[in-house]
Amino acid sequence: MHPDTPCQAPDLRLISLQSTCLIACWLEEHHLPVEPVLEGSGLSLHELQTPARLITPEQEQQVFANTVALTGDPAIGLKLGQRMRVSAYGQLGYAMLSAPTLFDALQVMLAFPVLLGSYFRLQLETLPDGQLALRADDYHASPALQSFNVELCLSSIKAMLDDALGCHLQLSAVHLSSKEPEHSVEYTRYFGDCPLVSNADAERLVFAPGTLNATLPLAEPVTHLEAKRYCQSVQDSFRPEPSPLVSQLSAQLEQQLESPPTLEQLASQLHCTTRTLRRHLQRSGCGYQQLLDRLRFQRAKLLLNSEQLPIYAIAEQLGFSETASFRHAFQRWSGTTPRAWRQSQQHHHAPF
Repeated sequence: MHPDTPCQAPDLRLISLQSTCLIACWLEEHHLPVEPVLEGSGLSLHELQTPARLITPEQEQQVFANTVALTGDPAIGLKLGQRMRVSAYGQLGYAMLSAPTLFDALQVMLAFPVLLGSYFRLQLETLPDGQLALRADDYHASPALQSFNVELCLSSIKAMLDDALGCHLQLSAVHLSSKEPEHSVEYTRYFGDCPLVSNADAERLVFAPGTLNATLPLAEPVTHLEAKRYCQSVQDSFRPEPSPLVSQLSAQLEQQLESPPTLEQLASQLHCTTRTLRRHLQRSGCGYQQLLDRLRFQRAKLLLNSEQLPIYAIAEQLGFSETASFRHAFQRWSGTTPRAWRQSQQHHHAPF
């Protein structure tokens, strides 16, 4: 038996109706009927009046399949992605717009995959030539809709980053894992004048050097922090029950926080493949680093309640080689420093 076979799991996320509503608006603007794209999805026209409603990925994919069939437009994914502006993502959009730099805005996007609703694993990577790229791989939806979902994903992310930057974002290249599409001439309209590289090992948006260092025109630290906190609370509320494998992974990792293992080492300990662990983490709405951060944050708060334990010792118990690294991480998790958090807890529990 293939080691991945017993660990296959359905996509258990619930996602917003927002994309379906945007598709309906686009169809109406182009004088096309909306009812046909809802066929087989279990959704009604009336429900499109409540875009905050949650639906399953299967329902959304049925809408996507109907849209592709109805329009007959090979570039429909690119066109619809362009309509998914940052303002359509609620507090996630606010968190991106108020970030200090474009890099920080991109990090926000990657930190809340449930709110983003992507059918890919998204991550930043450094290419051999030193350029940064947003990589999309591990596609987990209908194979027949892969081209549509790739173009919808890349186009919508480009539109969101354009909005955050306040102007057109210059890319170095766009990578596709498939052959060059027949409508490749359309790519210039949505991604700018940059090379389109086909038959790559993953989908990517490649950024010109220094692009992600750009400061954002609407940066505002208080709004940024509050929006991120809200996003985290929403993502936590939507997170499905973890699979038994993720529960085992979490338990193993919690016992090894002083020297955290890599995902590859954890896979070996759990007698499964790295790909299997990634898939199950993704279904649970988080990545390995997010799970590690969550466990470290929980342990840090417990340890900070002990007045006897100095900050540097807590950092060591959580696997940080430097106290400064722990301090920065804790501030990212909580919005405050370990020392300030400890003082606030002492004040909160002080007798009157």
